[in-house]
Amino acid sequence: MKAKKTLLKYITVGGLMLCLAVVLVPFYIIISNSFKPYAEIAKHIFSLPQDFTTKNYSEAWRRLNFANSLKNTVIISVLSNFGGVVFSSMCGYWITRHQNRGTRFVFFMLIAFMSIPFQALMIPFAKITNKMHLTNSLFGLSVCFWALTVPISTFITSGAVKSVPIEIEESALIDGCSPFRMYWTIVFPLIKASVFTFATINTLWFWNDYLMTQLMLSKKTLRTIQISMQALFTMRRSLRGMWPCATDTGHPALTFIFLLLRRSRCWRARPQEQ
Repeated sequence: MKAKKTLLKYITVGGLMLCLAVVLVPFYIIISNSFKPYAEIAKHIFSLPQDFTTKNYSEAWRRLNFANSLKNTVIISVLSNFGGVVFSSMCGYWITRHQNRGTRFVFFMLIAFMSIPFQALMIPFAKITNKMHLTNSLFGLSVCFWALTVPISTFITSGAVKSVPIEIEESALIDGCSPFRMYWTIVFPLIKASVFTFATINTLWFWNDYLMTQLMLSKKTLRTIQISMQALFTMRRSLRGMWPCATDTGHPALTFIFLLLRRSRCWRARPQEQ
């Protein structure tokens, strides 16, 4: 019996190490090749840099106009998350606490919308946004993200609200608290872990989105990191040495944002007093 447990342990550890290797090998290839000239990349893609250089990063930064692209990407991510956190969370709360035929139908339609791929909505979506003058605008793109993230955000919020005792809300209403204030001061702090969950999922989408961003932002000054990277990839062959650098540039900023949110007091549960 002990030998079987030991064998199972080694198999589990081996499987985890294999999964780790699958994840880390692409990172190794990108990072190591970002410090090589293109001739060395073409010759030995898996080798460590022999002619170490940081020129690729400086050139990629310049050609990507990275500061402007990063600014646009951050603005879109922040504004888009604002709509999800404020409107979608309140929508999920209202649907959960006011169960009737109308709210159940709305909730069903929101869940059904999650199964529709964006590619099926592209043509009518482009026509509507153009008539509403939302194209070539960071705020307009953020508003569109609000609409597309409502289903998943509402779904997660609805499940979280069910775990909050309704007696707490009733007590607050008896004490004269308005429904709006009650939600933001009592309910929202109790479901902030779920809010952070869908905000994280949505941020990954906003940061890495290419299709809808390319569809709505045609001005060069409004390019995000992903659009700038694609523009660099379509340039001449001599610039291929900068491709790994372009892939690397967007990751540290996103990682820093997640670490900052994780350490922020507003997203952490306060320790209980002894």
